[in-house]
Amino acid sequence: MVNLNEYLGGIATSISEARLMSDLKSLEIAEKFAKHDLLKHFSIPRFKAKNIELTIPVAIGELENSYEKEYQPIDNIGFNSKTYTILKDASKATSFDRKTSISIRSVIAKETDELERNIKSTENQDLSLKQFSERVAEKFVSVSKEKLDYTSLVNKLTTDLKSSIKTRQLVKQNTKVIVEAHKLNEIKPENIVQIKMTLNEESMEWYTSENENGEKESKLLPE
Repeated sequence: MVNLNEYLGGIATSISEARLMSDLKSLEIAEKFAKHDLLKHFSIPRFKAKNIELTIPVAIGELENSYEKEYQPIDNIGFNSKTYTILKDASKATSFDRKTSISIRSVIAKETDELERNIKSTENQDLSLKQFSERVAEKFVSVSKEKLDYTSLVNKLTTDLKSSIKTRQLVKQNTKVIVEAHKLNEIKPENIVQIKMTLNEESMEWYTSENENGEKESKLLPE
């Protein structure tokens, strides 16, 4: 059995590859036409599919669940406040002056935005959070007039903030289908599903234009 999405995607891909083979053959013919005194005035034969209609018989085999983690956006207000509190508790000072407080909060806000971007791009939550803690701790130590334990501060930030970054589990269902002809012959007709699939061709071509600076620009646009 195969996944239904992979099976149908494979059919669509095969048709696209068939179009590629056809275009390469048209190119070969065009080169021959160009060298012939009479044929060079003829149009180049080229396959173009308007609509391709397929009737695909399959039998539903089973539904298979797959699980993925989805990252949820950080609650910036709560997260930034918690980060600030951790830094403040690590300091012996009872409070920060207004300038220092603004500077620290600005650093935290900036680094939180960077943390979100890193998690989304790398999907490595633990590494991204550790790097966030290192950057924040480094900048906090540099503005603080106290002698602070950088390593302990990094560990404290990483440990205490981990619960503030949440993920949820997504359940995806993959439909398994039977497609082999010899297996379908053994299945009762009423248990076979006929999938009607229509493929419409929308070709793309490179369009070259010149901008106001005289520079040529190429864009891929619908044919």
